Amino acid sequence: MPAKKKIVTFKRKGSGKPAKDYMKTIERLILILSKLNTNKFVTSSGLAADIGVDMRTIQRDIVLLAGFYPIYSPEKGKHSFMAGFNLGKVELTEEQASLLSFMHGISSSLGDAFEKTFRELFKRVMVPHTDTPFYAKIPSGTFLPQSDCLTEIQKAVDGYEKLKILYLRSNGEEKEYLVEPLKIAFFDGFWYLLTQDANKKIIKFRLDRIRKATQTEDSFVPMAGFDKILEQSVNIWFDTDRPNRVLIRVAPEAAQYFKHRKYFPLQKIVEEKKDGSLVLETFPAHPDEISHLIMHWIPCLSVLEPAEFKARIRETVGVYLKSC
Repeated sequence: MPAKKKIVTFKRKGSGKPAKDYMKTIERLILILSKLNTNKFVTSSGLAADIGVDMRTIQRDIVLLAGFYPIYSPEKGKHSFMAGFNLGKVELTEEQASLLSFMHGISSSLGDAFEKTFRELFKRVMVPHTDTPFYAKIPSGTFLPQSDCLTEIQKAVDGYEKLKILYLRSNGEEKEYLVEPLKIAFFDGFWYLLTQDANKKIIKFRLDRIRKATQTEDSFVPMAGFDKILEQSVNIWFDTDRPNRVLIRVAPEAAQYFKHRKYFPLQKIVEEKKDGSLVLETFPAHPDEISHLIMHWIPCLSVLEPAEFKARIRETVGVYLKSC
């Protein structure tokens, strides 16, 4: 007759709760990861309803998981994995899950050293070896930094409320601004707070340079058509107006890329030549909105008109050649 399996019961100090209670924590975390992996977006309220817990519990779970997985929260209470990330299976036995649940419940009460040890263990065990045919190179600044400032900024954006921010300028000085926040946006490896001034001009602030954010009780009216302005943008140099037309020649060896992707704002092919080259038109809001990209593609791109912009590119290349 086989021997009875010994049941080991862990208890949290001072709580009297058995390890089976902590098993619920790990099951909940795994369920949240599964839903993130199979849905484009999940909501805190939806997760709470599906799992049968309160919103605060889900919020704590999301914060915990975001420390180990690329979880993106574009809006308050709305979450997804970053584009290109795919979750493989979570390789945990029931015993491992039970032990992690137990540690999760007691680590914070045992001091910082134990808390740090648990987080490192959780990171090693819970982050799976993904097995997917897809790979996306995500810039290092992709993950939105969590801070008290961000919470205040999100509330102000959601409520169309003016915001006071203390901002570290590029010269090292801190300056206070009263802004009308429109969106939190990601461009070229950096997160920005996009705002408007009293004249409906767009002002951008690097999110990592905002030292303090304080809500006011003053509301504002956002400019019309801002979503369309964002759709037309290709980098942070966008603005409300696009008054200038620029024509660019694309060499035959690069033409296939510009046929299948719009690199420039309002990019349009106006001519396909017999040699395979293209003539594109674009309408930049600022010279830097397209000049950096042109420099990146040299010698495959060349400016045809206007003459002053063509001269600007030639001067930039000349300065570079003199420095070599």
